[in-house]
Formats: sequence, C-alpha cells, structure tokens
Amino acid sequence: MPTQTTNPKLQFEAVESLLTRWLQERRALLGKYTEIVVTLDGSATDEAFMSRQSKLCELLVDYISAGHFEVFHELINEAEQFGDGSCAIAEKIMPAIGDTTEVILAYEEKYANDGEQREKLRRDLAALGEMLESRFQLEDQLIAGLHNRHRRLVQDQASLSG
Repeated sequence: MPTQTTNPKLQFEAVESLLTRWLQERRALLGKYTEIVVTLDGSATDEAFMSRQSKLCELLVDYISAGHFEVFHELINEAEQFGDGSCAIAEKIMPAIGDTTEVILAYEEKYANDGEQREKLRRDLAALGEMLESRFQLEDQLIAGLHNRHRRLVQDQASLSG
C-alpha cells in the first residue's frame, strides 16, 4: 500500500502502480464472471461449478476490499496532494460506488457457499453483471477525474523541467 508523501509526483507514481495491479484484478474478476455465466448454461459438474462460483465470490471480496481500503483512499490522498479541487469529484462519485458495494457483497454472501439454486442464480448473476458494469463505470470516472487529470500535470511538470 502506498503511503502519503509530500511530493505529488511520487504520490502519483505510487497510485499508478497500485491502479495497474487493481485493474489487473478487475480483469481477473471479469474473466471469472464470464466463466461462471458460460458454465451455468453448460454441462459443468456441480463440483466444478461450485468451485468456480466460490472463486468468483473470493475475487469479488478481494476486488471490493482493495478498492475501498486501498485504491480509493490513495486516489483521494493524491487529489489532496495536488490540491486542484479534484476531491470534489470523489465526494460526488463515492456514495454511488458505496451503493454498488452493498449489492455486490450481498451476492457474495448469498452464493459463496451455495450455488444450488441455478434458476435464482441466473437472475442474480445478471443483476451482478449489471452492478459490476455500473461500478466499473463509476470507478473509471473517479480514476479519470483524479488520477488521469494529475497525469497531465505530472507530464507537464516533467516537460518543463526536462
């Protein structure tokens, strides 16, 4: 986990590394979600299906936790370091991200150890997919409004000093 520094450029670089790792986790989560959707209609054994479902639930919790306890915190620290008013973007977006967290974690709680009700699971997976899509769009807005905005500032500073 990056630590807050008094140097905005160093804070930016630490957050850049954190975001790269987190977005890789997002891709893994999406891959597992897609795998579950495909195998739900396929001929996977119950044991194989339950194993995939359990892994999806694990990835959901890991991804959500990293976002809330690491990524969003560091993005806000970065915005504070740059002092450019971009914290207002986070104040606007974070409540909506919080709303998606509740729905996603409810899915995880319901299906972490029980994937037996496949018809209900189909419906809940569709709802989870919509919620993930909404959340990813909000997260991308947050990243664009804070981090990508600062990318331009860091690049401009580097070109002025170089």
